[in-house]
Amino acid sequence: MLLLTLDKLPRRLLASLDIETVFKASRCVIAAERLKLFRKLDGKELTAGEIGRRIGLHKSRRETFLNIIAALGLLTRKGNRYRVSPLARKYFITERGPHWNRRWSPYCADDFTAFSVLEQSLTSGRDYRKTLGIKRRADYDILRYDLQFAEDFTRMMHDTKRRQSKKLARNLDLSGYSALLDVGGGSGIMAMELVRKHPNLRACVQEFAPVCRAARKIIKAEGLSKRVKVYPADMTKEIAAGYDVIMYWDVGAIPLKSLKLAYRALPKGGMLLISCASGKEDQSVNLLTRRLSLIYPDHDSWQDTVATARAAGFSRVRRHRIKDTAWVVTAYK
Repeated sequence: MLLLTLDKLPRRLLASLDIETVFKASRCVIAAERLKLFRKLDGKELTAGEIGRRIGLHKSRRETFLNIIAALGLLTRKGNRYRVSPLARKYFITERGPHWNRRWSPYCADDFTAFSVLEQSLTSGRDYRKTLGIKRRADYDILRYDLQFAEDFTRMMHDTKRRQSKKLARNLDLSGYSALLDVGGGSGIMAMELVRKHPNLRACVQEFAPVCRAARKIIKAEGLSKRVKVYPADMTKEIAAGYDVIMYWDVGAIPLKSLKLAYRALPKGGMLLISCASGKEDQSVNLLTRRLSLIYPDHDSWQDTVATARAAGFSRVRRHRIKDTAWVVTAYK
């Protein structure tokens, strides 16, 4: 999935934006996304009043707000009528499903809340939610029981990883293996692309039961139900047996207990595959600010991943690059 970054905006606009303006303008874009402005206006040409009634904008705010979005190149204005621009259609409709509004946009809004008390977080080391008295369970826990959350989250991540899955399948050779277990595999998008490449490979996605429910529908829609199964289980309590490759792709910090279970489940010679970030990626502003806000679960460093895999009993533990995809840790039983 493509991201709408500053370099995608019109050059004439970029020349007039300073840091303060970018911060405020980006929050307006998030509001537009959460109010479903682009999706409800797509294919239509409406006045400010008509748009306001559709998405609930107060009359004292609607025209100023719509003009901000138009100034950012995300709406076009002709007289007193607005319509979705090609730029907005590409990044907010074509590339993102409606579940994006329900899940990712609130995360973006949480970022702004977190950074509103940045000084207190920097000096106290406390999570912004404690500073503001906000109580919220971690996504990892909500996925265990909330069907709608699991559906939205799973489909959102399916969109996000679509491009990466194709790169992974193109550059990862599993021709010597017959069965893949994708632990924490979400929608199964990685597993599906890998079985498409390898005709003799079967796969299974191990996830929480609500995620499996969403994944099963996606896999069926892709026509791969016979080759990609789902298995509801907590990775800290059980790892399914019967697979000669076990993969953890972008699942956050992996408990030693889970890797020990994976070691027991694999046959002799079986492979463990874990995605990890490179040092360069670790230093990107995007990832560093996410870590600073403490909203997103942190990942182990690749050094920690290597050490944990060895502690679980694996040998020939190595980190290497899969072309065009990511850094990975591979290990064998």
